[in-house]
Amino acid sequence: MSITFIIRIGLASVLLGAMGCTPAVVTPFPPAVRRIAVLPPYYPGAADTPTAGTDSDLRRPLQMTVGDVLAQQARAQLQAKGFDVVAPTELKLATKDRVPTSPHMAAEILRQANLDAAALYIEVRRWEPMPDARALKADGIIVALDVAIVDPKTGKILWQVHRPSRPVPLYGIVLTGQANVFVAETVMREVFAQSHD
Repeated sequence: MSITFIIRIGLASVLLGAMGCTPAVVTPFPPAVRRIAVLPPYYPGAADTPTAGTDSDLRRPLQMTVGDVLAQQARAQLQAKGFDVVAPTELKLATKDRVPTSPHMAAEILRQANLDAAALYIEVRRWEPMPDARALKADGIIVALDVAIVDPKTGKILWQVHRPSRPVPLYGIVLTGQANVFVAETVMREVFAQSHD
């Protein structure tokens, strides 16, 4: 191998490593927002479909989809920060469980539902298990997503976070449902920790 080839490989590795460490892009948290409706996350091309039956917060982790656990963890993080979060059952009835595919559609859904709350829109751009060296189990899950709070009256994005593709290590968690809950909690804590209280 030539020295220039080795140097090019080294530079490419450094560049990819730096991209993986890129912090999420965040705008200041909107001070006027006190009540938030966490809409079902949009996960284009997701193979998992929602499980019919009880409210998502009452399901066992193995019955919940990635969207379910992300919404549940978003509600938990927002409540911990002192926000009034619309109950999942109230939201489901008012919005007929519609899933927005854009921040604009999230605002439209809440406007039509006549809910007095800002919309929390989550778009999952990547949720991909990362196999370990032996390919026996997932060492982590690579997650990329966009989160935005939207004013339903104007359709304006009041706050947003872009989380680039980065792995969340699993530290020996084997069951898929439990892994998804752990990763969703980790990612949502990271997303909302970047906003000031």
